[in-house]
Amino acid sequence: MSLETYSVMILDMAKQGLSSTEISAQISQVNGGARGCSARNVRRFCSENGLSLMGLPDAHLELEVAKAITETGPTYGRKMMKGYLAMKGVYAAETRIGSVLRTMHQPYHEARRQGARNLNPIPYQADYMGQKVHMDQNEKLAMFGVTHVLAIDGYSKKIVAHSTMPIKNNLAIYEDVFRPAVLAYGMWDQVRVDHGKEFYLTLFMQELLSSHRHNQERRPYLQTSSTKVQLNKSYS
Repeated sequence: MSLETYSVMILDMAKQGLSSTEISAQISQVNGGARGCSARNVRRFCSENGLSLMGLPDAHLELEVAKAITETGPTYGRKMMKGYLAMKGVYAAETRIGSVLRTMHQPYHEARRQGARNLNPIPYQADYMGQKVHMDQNEKLAMFGVTHVLAIDGYSKKIVAHSTMPIKNNLAIYEDVFRPAVLAYGMWDQVRVDHGKEFYLTLFMQELLSSHRHNQERRPYLQTSSTKVQLNKSYS
């Protein structure tokens, strides 16, 4: 059987980065297992037609990557390098290219990893209910002349207390939100709020009662930009 009949199919699969063994298996499924489409014949056909396949020897891949680095500089990561090599007709798995880059240009690889850490910081994490409680106001109701303040447990995402008031008020927030939540669920290890003054009484009481917390090594409260509760404001 001649592979010329499947030249378009082989070309498409070669561009996708499939190995000769994978291409042979695909053709065998199409032609019902007829002879003449072994991986060896696929490699010969690709070589005769100027097609490159995956499965390059490591030494050959290292040579191609080294040549590409001299042409592009040391800043390309594995994804960019894979695309650049594919443009030149050299196909290899992304993981193999990444391994070659790690061994050939260790300082630049570490610099790229550090950049990735900066772009992908550690995500939010709470290990158990009672570790962090987030308090903030729902600004969606401001147009109606009221303020809705709620408290959310960071681990369970449960709204543990909430209250609606005409204006933001320290005493109302403490008596109607923080105090009922503590009476119902106990002390949180840490209270997280934004930099608004309306939480000052709550933070004072949290610090005053900090000796009753489960984990006393954590700071009793933390003032940051309000992001955790904002993600849950859609409940209204």
